[in-house]
Amino acid sequence: MMPSTLSDSEALLKQPSATSPFLSQPWPKRTRSPIAVDETMLQTRLLPSVFKPARYMGLEQGAYRKPWAHATARMALAFPDLYEIGISNYGLKLLYSVVNQHPNYLCDRVYAPAKDLKAQLSEHQIPLWGVETLMPLGSFDMVAFSLQYELNYTTIFGLLESSGIPFYRHDRDNTSEPALNQRPDTQDALQWPIIMAGGPGATNPMPLSPFIDAFMIGDGEELLIDVMAVIAEGKQKGWSRTDTLNALSEVDSVYVPDISDKKNRLENQATRPSSSAAVYKRIYDISKQTIDIAPLIPAVQAVHDRAVVEARRGCDRMCRFCQPGFINLPAREQNVDEIAQKALKELEKTGYEECSLLSLSIADYSDLKPLILGVSEALKTKNASLSLPSQRADRFNLEVAEAVQTVRKSTLTFAPEAGTPRLRDVINKNLTDADIERAVTTAYKAGWQKVKLYFMIGLPTETDADLDGIVSMVKRLQSLCHDIGVQRGERRPKRLEINITLSNFVPKPHTPFQWHPQASLQTLQEKIQYLRERLRGIKGVKTNTTTPIISKLEAVIGRGDARLGPVLLEAYRRGAYLDAWEDLANFEALTSALEEAGYNADEVSSTWYIHPDEPLPWDVIDVGLSKSWLKSEYQKALAAASTEACFDACNTCGVCATFGVQPIFSEASAHKKTLDNVPKANFTDADTIANRHQAPFNHLSKTQLPVDVVQKLRFTLEKRGKLRFLSHLDWLRMIYRAVAQSGLPLAYTQGFNPKPKISVGSPLPLFWDGFSEYLDVCLSQSVDPSPDWRHWLNALNKSLPTDGQAYAVDALAPTAPSIDKQTRQVNYLLRPPADFDAATQAALKDWVAQWHDGSEPLMFLPLVDNETSSEEKSVPVNLRPFIAQMSWVQEGLQLSIHKPKVQDPLPIWAKPQWVLSSLLERHSEQPSSDALNWRISRLGMVLQ
Repeated sequence: MMPSTLSDSEALLKQPSATSPFLSQPWPKRTRSPIAVDETMLQTRLLPSVFKPARYMGLEQGAYRKPWAHATARMALAFPDLYEIGISNYGLKLLYSVVNQHPNYLCDRVYAPAKDLKAQLSEHQIPLWGVETLMPLGSFDMVAFSLQYELNYTTIFGLLESSGIPFYRHDRDNTSEPALNQRPDTQDALQWPIIMAGGPGATNPMPLSPFIDAFMIGDGEELLIDVMAVIAEGKQKGWSRTDTLNALSEVDSVYVPDISDKKNRLENQATRPSSSAAVYKRIYDISKQTIDIAPLIPAVQAVHDRAVVEARRGCDRMCRFCQPGFINLPAREQNVDEIAQKALKELEKTGYEECSLLSLSIADYSDLKPLILGVSEALKTKNASLSLPSQRADRFNLEVAEAVQTVRKSTLTFAPEAGTPRLRDVINKNLTDADIERAVTTAYKAGWQKVKLYFMIGLPTETDADLDGIVSMVKRLQSLCHDIGVQRGERRPKRLEINITLSNFVPKPHTPFQWHPQASLQTLQEKIQYLRERLRGIKGVKTNTTTPIISKLEAVIGRGDARLGPVLLEAYRRGAYLDAWEDLANFEALTSALEEAGYNADEVSSTWYIHPDEPLPWDVIDVGLSKSWLKSEYQKALAAASTEACFDACNTCGVCATFGVQPIFSEASAHKKTLDNVPKANFTDADTIANRHQAPFNHLSKTQLPVDVVQKLRFTLEKRGKLRFLSHLDWLRMIYRAVAQSGLPLAYTQGFNPKPKISVGSPLPLFWDGFSEYLDVCLSQSVDPSPDWRHWLNALNKSLPTDGQAYAVDALAPTAPSIDKQTRQVNYLLRPPADFDAATQAALKDWVAQWHDGSEPLMFLPLVDNETSSEEKSVPVNLRPFIAQMSWVQEGLQLSIHKPKVQDPLPIWAKPQWVLSSLLERHSEQPSSDALNWRISRLGMVLQ
């Protein structure tokens, strides 16, 4: 059984290693370095050997890049997942901007290195660095981790280890360490940074409490600045680490393990006998937010490559399984005009073609129809589309559907969660079958022939009848849409395609279901198989499932206590890293570490903390919810009784009373809404909502973008320096965004997803420089040739990095041939590595000087026959006819290759690395693979 009180958990951590076999493994002490990582070394030795090196280069447009020396306190926001996930996180961008807008503070970012880079860091003993400052992570005053997902916790250890920072917080303590302003290695930093964490995972800090110095609870906009003020004051006054942590424990909404617990027992027990909670969450009013959020436009494609505007924080629906809904109460909205203005501003800053409205449930926005119509109209002026997350079926109507597809059509997603009305009452989803049918058929009438449906299995009180309800719902939706096609007179109505996602129920802290046991692995697997067999025969239906062991580990970690910490560390040591990626995960490491510690994941998730009267590990955090109210909601769930949303009536959950706040709803309806003066029907009846604004919708027909090309502009630009670590596709995305931001009158492609008509020359391979690259931009109207065309160069360069600036522009006829068709010759420079053998280099130089006289044998390169992929079938090809010129200059080998002719034996462009490999193979003792170490630059293209 788990410890009955918090003090028991603390005592357990202090017991000898016999209690936990992992507590006795010490951390090898390292000396932190205040010196930045050598950028030249990174570019020449480390990053060329890893996949997607641009992840680690700090190439984002819109980053602050503040001077290190000018800041009184410095922090790094650490996201324990790959760059593509972290750079898409809105909260990280928000907090990054909050800190950097303070004149005295600096905030850098760091993301989890992929396994290839992580291995390189270990091999070469190079510390992980902040992407902007290139300073080692251990040199910052504070490192703050974002806890978004339980299976990312083991990745935190990877970031700490790659930075040389001790895992356990007690290993970062040193009673003999000098004062902050007296350290020999640095004048203004702690011996080790303060390690903090925030985000939804911080509402149960216990699994990570052996490692994290302090946790920030709740909204971070103001809280993070309060924390930075303490860090800055501590540095100025020379506080010890213990002094700093004691001061942090005095900050509202900061939980410091051990210190906050002792303080709570001494000071708060008499005034709050019903709860052992030490720390309240922080609540921020987003309706008053004035933060100019840095766009942080990534050079590498992110999982969410679009502009984002937060429309609503928190959710008042009270779905009993939803932790984000409960820990973010009360609901707070920004008004429609503010959201529309921010959406336009984000598009102008980023050049994106899509904008998403961020909310736990955007369909619950109080003025949904004015919001969607208003933002869609604003986005049309930028030829951008509106993207919405999962829709509430009871708030969806035709006008919303058509507004979403004004410019581009995206897939619609609905989340019934359960297959029967009874089970939806259990989880308090408050959706009827009629709501779901109305939403899907409305979408089908508006032109959507595919929808996504989310369901959850393993829910409390679920039976086979509830699973059968999912199958029945799918068949019924397809039948209803078929009937619509028949009514339209279609001979063969197009079948509604349905993508179904089945996830497994995970009990979460601070929800009414926090006490409910999770279904066993076998039960979850049987439920998945049961549904797969019944859905398999339905045409047009695809089913995706979440692996049960993932959900099982989520439950174990999410509801764990302090004893779980050493187990997580041992799992990391056994290979658990980046476990949020199923193809990279090592679930065996987690399960085996649990078993060695005497725990079974299946048993833990179904037997620990299932008694409503026992203390819970996360009782140290108070998010404002009355525990007695949560218990009553749990009992109502078991009785299949529903609860109204906050929007309709106060449920006395305790949040508003605890914090002295109220929900904040949009002011779009001419007056501020309160819970007392809003009739229930205004917000629960779909027809009433749809008819609240009677303006006709016909003017929102599909946007007609200009497609006729009147003029072409050809820009000449560079792609060098850091940008050579950018792939061709990522380079194209960067170019597209820059062109979109330039203000040029663009011509667009036709079709449902129109794109600007632009083109570039042949792709530039990864790690190559390009000093004279071409970009053609098609315009829908002529532009005046301002002096030297500097206006349009500046407009384009404003959104391009320093290493990718345009330096020339020419006007072309609209029918001018493409760059590829005009290219007749390409010039290259091939530079040997610094350690290249001098004798070999001299021999190559002599041979190149004489190659024109033909006295040397011709160069051959064996090319593998693509049809057979067999070395026996490889064909030797004479490369000499393809070389227009070759000479040795001071920097290296200068090479010109001309376009192949019809009669040439090789009807494709010869590559410079082929020539180099052949030279090294025939005229040096070094292997031809050494050609990979040469730096290749494309000097320019000779056009017809």
